Amino acid sequence: MEKEIVIKTEKQYEENMVALFELQEKEELTEADKKQIALMLKAGEKYEDEHL
Repeated sequence: MEKEIVIKTEKQYEENMVALFELQEKEELTEADKKQIALMLKAGEKYEDEHL
């Protein structure tokens, strides 16, 4: 089961977005990569909605 990513600070948000970009740059994404990307996007969107 996927674990929800919780972002509480702007620094965590920035680190999440950098890691997300780097993950998306991989040549071949596995199913696990795709699930991780979805979790990271969801966490980023939630932080944006609540704090930006």
